[in-house]
Amino acid sequence: MPATARLDIAITDRNPHVREFLCRELAEAGHRAGALTGAEQLLKALSGSRPPQVLVLDPEAVGPRLAEVTRRLGELAGNVLVLLHVFEGEDPQPGFEGALVVEKEPHVGALKAAISALAAQLGDRERGLSAPQDAQEKP
Repeated sequence: MPATARLDIAITDRNPHVREFLCRELAEAGHRAGALTGAEQLLKALSGSRPPQVLVLDPEAVGPRLAEVTRRLGELAGNVLVLLHVFEGEDPQPGFEGALVVEKEPHVGALKAAISALAAQLGDRERGLSAPQDAQEKP
């Protein structure tokens, strides 16, 4: 997957201005980014026929339903890559071990770099899944 790969990204942040700003920035970078206002919309998106490839998640945005969101992400068995978008010094969230963590900053350079890293990770997964098929097709 090239660095310019277009990802389906869901953004859940408690601040509507931040949600919309991140959507605009990531769309300008060539991704499909959609804002989700909270746990209900997020759970609906995760249960749909095409869940997002990447979830940019402010854990505070889902409030008391965080455990339910964590459980649903676990059911998807890593098919949705999670990027926790948190303030500096916030405690790690249980259930999100292995998730990429990016601190909230006024600029989005770190977030865009993290999205690029996740795009590369998705590309590696796709190449890993397609490698055995390629090997089978060759005589």
